[in-house]
Amino acid sequence: MGVLKLALEEGGPQNLELFWGEGWRDLRIELNDQRVGSVEDPLQLEHGVEFTLPDGNVLHVQLVHVVVTELRVMLNGVPLPDSASDPIPQARSATYMLYGMAAFTTASTMVLFVVANDPAEQLPVTLANVLFGGFLAVLGFFMFKRSRVAPLVAILLFAVDTLTTTFAKMTTPEGLGLSDMSRLVVRVFIFSVLVKGFLGARELARREKQGPATVPPAVGPVAASPATSPSLGGRTGTG
Repeated sequence: MGVLKLALEEGGPQNLELFWGEGWRDLRIELNDQRVGSVEDPLQLEHGVEFTLPDGNVLHVQLVHVVVTELRVMLNGVPLPDSASDPIPQARSATYMLYGMAAFTTASTMVLFVVANDPAEQLPVTLANVLFGGFLAVLGFFMFKRSRVAPLVAILLFAVDTLTTTFAKMTTPEGLGLSDMSRLVVRVFIFSVLVKGFLGARELARREKQGPATVPPAVGPVAASPATSPSLGGRTGTG
């Protein structure tokens, strides 16, 4: 069984709990240990379901298939903190990805240089890769500052590198092997993280431009059980 605990506001208690079975079946939502609603069919969950909470706030839950399957949870149209569509962890993940790529590129380049039979011949390639690793670190720094340009530049560089590398490999007599396909899958995952980082940085910039957002207040204890309170009825799905 899968479990997801979320807070309804930044820094608040994680009193919203979502439980689901195999294949995202039988999703159950609880708030303060009180049942809010349920969705039995994952196909219905893919279309999105909404539940009205006791204070009138609307909880939206949707199953989204991107590179990985995500459960998006929003309150009044705003992603909940640390949920799949929250822009803050999206930007943070892209930052870590860029720093990680910079460290891996630099470290692997230095190892290859040390074990090379002819270091002098390997030196130009080593310097180029070290500079590229440093450039990725700079992009990571600006991504940390929530720059929208940094992830966009990284996406373009990574896309061009992936396309040229894949095309060059496909034109060889050997073609794409299993190891090449595995690396391509990893590249797709990295690409998805960078794209989400760009979208997250753009959303954060939009929020800053609009000024302090109105954060929905924390929901208090549920006053009645789902069976007797019409306010807990889902607009779509089982309330």
